[in-house]
Amino acid sequence: MKHSTLDGTPADTFPAVEPARPPVRTRVRDCMSRAAVAVTPRTDFATMSAVLIASRRGITPVVGADGTVAGVVAASDLLVAHAAEDPDRELLARDLMTSPAVTVTEDMSVTEAVALVAEHSLHHLPVVDADGRLTGLLSTYDLLDALRREDEAVRSEAFALALTPGSGVAPASLHIRCERGLLSITGRTRTRGDGVAHCSSSGRSVESPRPPGGVPRVRAGTRP
Repeated sequence: MKHSTLDGTPADTFPAVEPARPPVRTRVRDCMSRAAVAVTPRTDFATMSAVLIASRRGITPVVGADGTVAGVVAASDLLVAHAAEDPDRELLARDLMTSPAVTVTEDMSVTEAVALVAEHSLHHLPVVDADGRLTGLLSTYDLLDALRREDEAVRSEAFALALTPGSGVAPASLHIRCERGLLSITGRTRTRGDGVAHCSSSGRSVESPRPPGGVPRVRAGTRP
């Protein structure tokens, strides 16, 4: 029977944890919405309003006859036009759209998409293929959820590695947090040497203050 390096407790009394594969960075295609409703440059004000209300997306892409994205119309564009324009003038999508539109491709990483959102202060991005044709929409909520799932994958992998038999980590003392890619691990080991060896082997910085009682704690931080 295998035993832990801490107190001789049988290893099979600890939770079974399978080593996780290194988390794969999320791509836009993994979190985008493919149900994108678009309008054409000649779509009228009333139809654009109906599309935006039905989709609850905040924007609608404007596409040409070949499906390529010519621009986007936001709900705020319609409100501004309603307040400022002559009510007798017909307003079409081509008059209100922002062009060219800021777009992303399905192969782009979530990190790259987040940078575009931050740079241009956007809340939705049309997703296009290699030829510029619309394939879906990406929202800030989609991005936040993808980032959350990436952090959770890193955290799960760290748990699996830390609880590997022979690691020298006390399971009950282990606390792992991952937020915005920053991994923080705290736990108790039998000796300072166990903690230093465990963390240094994975390239983490180690701080091991010795609490009362002589059992060291280990805190490690890294960006995967």
